[in-house]
Amino acid sequence: MPKYLYRLLVFSLLLTTVSVASIGLISYYIASRDIGEKVNDGNAQILMQNQMRIEQVLKNAEMGAVQYSSSSLVSDNLYDDLDNEDFQVINSLSKGLYNLHSLEGVAETRLINLDHNWMISSLGFAKGKELISPELVGEYANQPQHLFWTAGGGLGGQDTIQLVIKLPMIASGTRHKALLLIDLSKDALLTNLTQNAQLGSIYVLNRKGEPFLSSAGTEPVQPAVVSKLQTEAEGTGRFEAAGMAVNYRASAYNGWTYASTVSLKAITKETKKIAFITLNACIIILVLLACVAFYGTRRMYRPIHKLFNMTKQLGIEGAGGQKSDEFAMIEERFSSLFSTSNELQRQLKAQRGQVKDFFLMKLLMGQVSESEFAYKYETYGFGEKGKALGVLALQIDSLEGTRYDDDEKELLLFAINNIVGELLPRDSMLGHLLLDQSQVTLLLGQSDDPDELKSYFYEMAELIESKVKELLQLKISIGISRPFHKYTDAMDAYSEALEALKRRISLGFQLLLHYEDIDTAGRSSVQPAASWQHFEDCLLEGLKTGEAASTYDYFNQYTAALLQKNVSFNDFQILMLQLVSKIYQLVQQQGGTLDGLVGSKSVALRFMKLHTAEEILAWFKTQLLPPALAFLQSRIDSQYINIAQSMVELIQEKYDQDITLEMCAEQFRFHPVYLSRVFKKEMGMTFIDYLTNYRMNMAKLWLRDSNLKITEIAERLNYTNSTGFIRTFRKAEGMTPGQYREAHARAQ
Repeated sequence: MPKYLYRLLVFSLLLTTVSVASIGLISYYIASRDIGEKVNDGNAQILMQNQMRIEQVLKNAEMGAVQYSSSSLVSDNLYDDLDNEDFQVINSLSKGLYNLHSLEGVAETRLINLDHNWMISSLGFAKGKELISPELVGEYANQPQHLFWTAGGGLGGQDTIQLVIKLPMIASGTRHKALLLIDLSKDALLTNLTQNAQLGSIYVLNRKGEPFLSSAGTEPVQPAVVSKLQTEAEGTGRFEAAGMAVNYRASAYNGWTYASTVSLKAITKETKKIAFITLNACIIILVLLACVAFYGTRRMYRPIHKLFNMTKQLGIEGAGGQKSDEFAMIEERFSSLFSTSNELQRQLKAQRGQVKDFFLMKLLMGQVSESEFAYKYETYGFGEKGKALGVLALQIDSLEGTRYDDDEKELLLFAINNIVGELLPRDSMLGHLLLDQSQVTLLLGQSDDPDELKSYFYEMAELIESKVKELLQLKISIGISRPFHKYTDAMDAYSEALEALKRRISLGFQLLLHYEDIDTAGRSSVQPAASWQHFEDCLLEGLKTGEAASTYDYFNQYTAALLQKNVSFNDFQILMLQLVSKIYQLVQQQGGTLDGLVGSKSVALRFMKLHTAEEILAWFKTQLLPPALAFLQSRIDSQYINIAQSMVELIQEKYDQDITLEMCAEQFRFHPVYLSRVFKKEMGMTFIDYLTNYRMNMAKLWLRDSNLKITEIAERLNYTNSTGFIRTFRKAEGMTPGQYREAHARAQ
C-alpha cells in the first residue's frame, strides 16, 4: 500500500475512533451523572417532606402543651400542695391534659409538681416522693432550654418521644417547680416516614447522633454512616459511606438529624445497562465509519496518484533520495522545476525597485556623498546631470469628517504613494517614497527657466492633489521646494518642502505652497505673553484637582491665544512640548508615568510625529488629557478617603479631649480649610457636627447603661460645664439628659 494512502487511512480511522469513543464516554458519563443526581434529588425532596410532616406533629403537640401550661387554671393551681380533697381542681387540670390526647401521636400526658410531689396523668392523681426519679429530674434540669424534646427513655419508655416543659417557663431562679411531660408514640411518628423502597430508607437521629426512628423497621443503620453523621452533619448535604449514598438534613427546630440512605449498587444498576447499550452502539457506528473511511480515502488518493505518476514521467528526480511519502516527492520535483533563471530574474527586478527607494531615502536624508552618488548614478536610472530638480512633500491635513480612522493613516499614505507612481510621467519623476509621515516625490524639471520650473512643479502638485481628492476624498497639502541642480542638495530641498507645509498653522489646510512664497519676516520666535502663562497655570491647576471641565476650558483658551498670535509651527510645537513636559512632571509626582497612561513607549516621540496644529490639538484632547485626568482624579479620591477615615479614627480615639480642625491640620500636615472641605465631601457633614453626634451617642450609651451623673458625663465629653452639655443634648435629642434616662428606665 502506498505510504500516503496508508497514512490517510490511519488518520481517518484514528479520527473516527477518537470521535466515537469520546461521544460514547461523554454520553455514558452524562447519563450516569443524571441518574445519580435524580436519585439524590428525589431522596432530598422526600427527606424534606418527611421532616416537615414529623416536625408539624411535634409543633402541634408543643403548641397545645404551651397553651395548656399558660392557661390561668394551671398557673393558679400548679404550685399548690394538692391532695385528694381538692377534687374539683384536680378534675379541671385532668380535663386539660385529656384534651391534649386529641393531638396526633400523643400517647400520655403528665403534670408533675416537684415541690409538693404530686402528679396528674391519664391514670389519675398520685402523690408521693417516688413519682419521678431524682436522676431524671437532674437530667431535665441540666437542659438549658425550658422546652425540649427527648427521644426514648424517661417516664414514657423507649417506645416514646417525650416533650418536656419546665414550669414556670420564665423563672427568675435556676430551679423549676413543675414539669409538663407529653409522650408521643414512635409508631405514630413512623406513619409519617414514607419512602419509596427503591430509593432506600429514612432514619431520624437525636441530638446525640443516635438513631431512634427508621422507615426500614428493625434494619439497623450502618455504623460508618452513623459515625459520619455524628461528626459532619450540619445543615443539609450528602456523602457516601459504607457503599451507601446518604442525604441528610439537620433540623434547626430540635437538633435532630434526618438521613436518607440508598445503596450505590442500586444507583449504578441502571447505568450498567446504559453502558452496555452505548458500547454496542459505538462499535456499530465505528465499523460503519471505518468502511466509509476506507472507501473515501481511496477516492481521495486517486488525484494524488495521478499527479505523482505525471511528475515521475517528466523525468525530474530530486537529490534527496527516498522520501517519506508521495507528497514529499512531488514537492521536491516541483521545487526543482520552478527554481529557474526566470524566477531569479523576476525576484531581482522586484528587489531593484526597493533598493532604489532606499537609495533615494538616503539621498533625501543627506547620507549620500558626491562620490557614492557618481558611482551608483546610472545603476538606479537617474536623469542626466545638470538638469533642474525639485521635491514635493505631501501630507494628509486631517482625517476628521472623512470615512477613515487615524489607524488607517499609514495605509492611506501608501495608497497615495501608489497613485503618484501611476499618475506622473516616468520621464518627469525620478522617484517617490514614504518618509516620516510624508509622501515625497523627486521631480525632474523640463526647463532651466526659474519661473517655468516653479509653474511646472505647481502643476504636478495640483495634478496630484486633484487625483487624491477624486479617488480618496482626502484633504492634503503639498510643500514645493526651490529648484536645485545637484542631487546631493536633495536633503535641503526636502527640508524646504517640509518648512512650507508648516505654514498651515496660519494659512489653513489644502495648500499647494512654494518655499519661496513663505513670509520669512514672521518666522522669529515668539515670547510667551502673560495671558498664556495664566491659562497654562489654570490648566495645570485643573489637572491637579481632577476637574475635567475647567482643564479642557483652559486648554482651549491657551491654544486659542497661541494661534491668534500667528506663531510659527515650530514655536507652537515647542510651546506644546513644554506643556507635555509639565504634565509629565505632574503625573510623575503622583507616582505614575505618562508613557504608561498614554500607552506609548515615549510620549515625546509620539508628539514629534504630529505635523499639524489640528493633529496636536486632537492628540491632546483624545490621547493625553483623558488618561492623565483619570489618573490624577483616582489619586485625589484615594487621598480624600484616607484623610476622612483618619479624621474619623482620631475623633473616636480622642472625643473626650479638646479636638479641633487645627489640631488635625497639625497632625496630618494639611490646611484646616482643606481638611474641612475633604471631610464634608466624604462624610456628608461638617467636622464639628460629626464630633458632636459622636459625643451625644456616647452620652446616650452612658445614660442608658451606667449610673454616671450628668456632670460626670459632661466632664468625660470635655464640656467645661454641664449647662453646655445639657443644651447640646436637648438640641440633638429634643429632651434633656435626665428626661432621656427616665424615659429609657420606664421602657425597661
